[in-house]
Amino acid sequence: MENITDGSSNSWEGTIDCEDLTNNPIYILFIGYLLPLLSPKVRNYGRELLSHWKNAGKVASDIVSVTEYGFDKIQNLSNNEEMAQFIQRVCDKKKIDVTTTEIRELSWRFSGDTGNGRKESIQQTWNALLNNLNALKTRP
Repeated sequence: MENITDGSSNSWEGTIDCEDLTNNPIYILFIGYLLPLLSPKVRNYGRELLSHWKNAGKVASDIVSVTEYGFDKIQNLSNNEEMAQFIQRVCDKKKIDVTTTEIRELSWRFSGDTGNGRKESIQQTWNALLNNLNALKTRP
């Protein structure tokens, strides 16, 4: 019987060479090209590209993807109605129960719309929107 603790007989010795593994074209293909595709941010970007292509470049709250990229496109419109509809889609996707009044108030903080000079132009980030929605979700 072999003693594996003293290192006298190692059945793995010489069978795996790390340099050969990392220089393998399949390894390079996986690490360099396929692994980044698994990233959620890259997948969201792909969804937005697909949406953009399917809708011939049109931007509206009902056709952009419910991702950070879709949020940025709606925010660039500086239209409070579009932002309110987009926020409603986000709430539907995340199963957050909010009232229309709450969505309207929230949309003014994210749309960048000034309401023809009646409101301050405020734009915030996608993460800020998600944090605000989570706060509404956890309210009593």
